[in-house]
Amino acid sequence: MLSTDTRNNARNNARKTTANNTTDPLYRQVARELIADIEAGVYPVGHKVPSVRRLSKTREVSISTVSQAYSWLEDQGWLMARPQSGYYVRACFSPVPREQVADALPPASQGEAPAEFTKAGLITDMLGQINRSSQINLGAAIPAPEVLPLRQLQTHINKVSRFYTAAVLDYQFSPGLEALRRQMAARMRDVGVRCLASDIIITNGCAEALTLCLRATMRAGDLLAVESPCYYGVLQVAGLLGLKIIEIPTDPQTGISVEALQLALEQWPVKMVAVNSRYSNPTGSVIPQDNQKMLLRLAEQYDIGIIEDDVYGELGYPGTAGDQPFNTVLKTFDRDGRVLYCSSFSKTLSAGLRVGWCIPGRWYRQVCEQQTFTTFSAPSLSQYAVSSYLQNGQYDRHLRQLRPKMAEYTRCMLDAVHRYFPPGTKVTEPRGGFILWLALPPPVDATELYHAAARQSVAIVPGGLFSNTGHFDHCIRINTSLPWNKDIDRALQTLATLTAKQLDNAS
Repeated sequence: MLSTDTRNNARNNARKTTANNTTDPLYRQVARELIADIEAGVYPVGHKVPSVRRLSKTREVSISTVSQAYSWLEDQGWLMARPQSGYYVRACFSPVPREQVADALPPASQGEAPAEFTKAGLITDMLGQINRSSQINLGAAIPAPEVLPLRQLQTHINKVSRFYTAAVLDYQFSPGLEALRRQMAARMRDVGVRCLASDIIITNGCAEALTLCLRATMRAGDLLAVESPCYYGVLQVAGLLGLKIIEIPTDPQTGISVEALQLALEQWPVKMVAVNSRYSNPTGSVIPQDNQKMLLRLAEQYDIGIIEDDVYGELGYPGTAGDQPFNTVLKTFDRDGRVLYCSSFSKTLSAGLRVGWCIPGRWYRQVCEQQTFTTFSAPSLSQYAVSSYLQNGQYDRHLRQLRPKMAEYTRCMLDAVHRYFPPGTKVTEPRGGFILWLALPPPVDATELYHAAARQSVAIVPGGLFSNTGHFDHCIRINTSLPWNKDIDRALQTLATLTAKQLDNAS
C-alpha cells in the first residue's frame, strides 16, 4: 500500500514537470499527470482508469482533450483500450539498462573464413514440422492470428473483389500496383527515406525481396558478408545461388560490428553485406544511428552494396527507445543508391497475403527484370486489398494496438524463461519484434532439443540454422507473438525440462 506522501510527491513532481513544459499541448499535460498517478500506484497494472467523461469533469478540460491524452498514452504503452469497457493500465515494457544485463545476454559471435551454406535440409525439415496443426508454434516467426486484423482484411478483400473484379484476377506486372507504391513511398517518410512510387517494387513478401536483391547483385562464387547469427532465409538463398558467406561478429543489442566488417573488407573481396537494421532476426538487435552512418561510410569506401532487411522495423515496443528513437534505417542515409531496402506486411498484417516491397536503388532495373521473369509480382488481389486497408489510417491504428501487445507477450515469455530454465541460460532483451534468442548452457545440443520438443508437440528453431558454423548449436529461437496462456506456459516448462534432462545426461 502506498502512503499518502508518496502519492502526493508523485503528483507534485508531475505538476512541476508540466509547469516546466508549458509548451506541451493540454492533452499531453493531462497525460503526464495520469502517468504520475500510475507510477505512484493510484492505478495499478490491470486496473481501469477514469472514463473520458469523468476525467474531463475532474480536470475541467474538454472530452476531446482527454480522448487525445488517452490515445497518446495508448501509443506510449501506458494504457490499453478494451471495447465497450474503457482504458486499463498496461504493464509497461522497461528493459534493464545495458550495463546491468550484459552478463545475462548471449555472447557476441565470432567470425570465420568464407564458406558455402550447407544446412538447407534441416531448414526444410523444420518448416515442415512447424506447419503441423498439433504443434504449439514457438518456432516460426509468424504472428498469432489473434493479434492480426483478420476481419478488417476480409472486408477489404471482399470490397476489392466486388469493385475491381477484372483487375484483381489479372496479372499485376512488376513493379506492382501504383496506388500501393505511392502509399509505401509516403510511409517511408516515417524513417526519413525520401523516395517516389517509381523507386519501389512490390514483392511476394520480404523473402522474395531479399532473394531478388541477391540475384540482381551477385553471381555464383561472390562473397556475401552477413551478421552472425543471421536470418536463415538469407543463408538458404545464398546457398542456392552458390555464394560464399563470411560471418561478421554481431552484438545481440547493437548489431553487426562495423570494426569487424572493416577487417573483413580489408582481407576478403566482399561484394555485398546483408543486415537487419531494426529488431533483427534472431537476436532482436538494433543498429544505432551512429553505427548506421559508419556502416554507410564503410560501404562507400569499399564500394560495396548493402541489402537491408527491416521486416520488424514497425514493431518497436512503446517507451523503450530512451533518448534515441529507432526511427532511422540505413536507407535513411543512403545518398548514392547502394542500399537495397526490403520489408513487408508479413509480420504486422498477414503472412499469407504475401505483400512486401523493396527499394533497390541503383539496381532497380535488374531487380525488376528478375521479378518479371520469375513471379511477375505479388498477387493482384493482395495488393489491392492492402492498398484499400492502408487508407484512412487503419494500419496505424492497428500498429498502435499491436506494439504494446508484442511487448507484453515478450515480457511474459522472458519472465517464464527466467523462472523455468536452468542456471547458465542467457537470453536477449529485445526492444521490438517478437523473437527471443536463448543461449542454453553447454553442452546442450539445440538440434537434439528441437527433435525432443517436437515429440512433445512444441516447435522451436535450433540456433544452428542461423549460422554456417557451429557457434550457435546450443542456442534456440522462440516466437513470442502468441497471447500468453496456460498452454504457452506449459510449453516453456517442457522446453526447460528437456534442457535440464540433457544437462543431467551429460554430467
